[in-house]
Amino acid sequence: MRIKLFISASFCLLLACHTNAQQVFKVAQFVKHNYIYNPAASGAEDNSSLGVAYRKMWSGMPGGPQTTFLFGDHYFESKKTGVGMVLYTDKTGPTSRTGGQINVSYSLDFDNGKRLMFGLAGMFMQYRIDKSSFSNYIPNDPLLASNGTELKGDAAAGIYYKSNTLNIGFSAQQLMQSKLNFIKSAANTEGKLYRHYFMAGHYNWRTDEDNVVIPNFSISYVNGSPIDAEAGVMIQHKNMLWAGLGYHYQQSFTAIAGIKIKKQLSLGYAFQQYRTPLSVFDDGGAAHEISLRYFLSK
Repeated sequence: MRIKLFISASFCLLLACHTNAQQVFKVAQFVKHNYIYNPAASGAEDNSSLGVAYRKMWSGMPGGPQTTFLFGDHYFESKKTGVGMVLYTDKTGPTSRTGGQINVSYSLDFDNGKRLMFGLAGMFMQYRIDKSSFSNYIPNDPLLASNGTELKGDAAAGIYYKSNTLNIGFSAQQLMQSKLNFIKSAANTEGKLYRHYFMAGHYNWRTDEDNVVIPNFSISYVNGSPIDAEAGVMIQHKNMLWAGLGYHYQQSFTAIAGIKIKKQLSLGYAFQQYRTPLSVFDDGGAAHEISLRYFLSK
């Protein structure tokens, strides 16, 4: 059991702190949560909304990632300005991040509901390492001499195109690449928040009066890491029910479903079955994600 805990703790520490790893949490329902990654998408749906989501991965591995986030946005039509807010806590093994961001977007309106949006965001984050969780297994690790916490600020920017059919955006998170000085040494030059690039889009293909088919994709990139890509398709019925399937390249298969009650309360669920690091043959190798979002009347 101790060996398993040691391997799991070491893996999770590397997953969260490795200089070339993904540092920004991912969600499976990215089509429904554009402005989490792209500040330009704040207010894109016109109706104000507030929501909460929870995601848990790899229950079969001690210290598997868990993420909870609160979000909300509003569009000021007269000012052509959108605002958004995201607060989150993200824990993986002995590491945890608590933070948030404030988004502001500005729109250029065109005919037929087309809109080009530009956005900026200010970000803050407290990064913590629970040293007690691995001190017995890695007693000589330099991290044990650190204070175990860092509070940092950063920024994000993006551009988003909205229409009745095509919706696509590009953004960059952690633009300033603030340093993480857990190990205070002249040789420690790579401990920082790495810049993340995101591109995501979807297309609304209306097949009849009631149904819309929505192909979608998401691509992210961090310098030194492979490109992370996923794609899928959803079917939405009367803007009330939706279901879809997706594939996260070399990682997982995804199933998504949701319902919108009285055109205001939206409940979504996503299931992901991973191929790596836990496979379909391992217990607890999946991810579950549930979201609740309330749309205020226009």
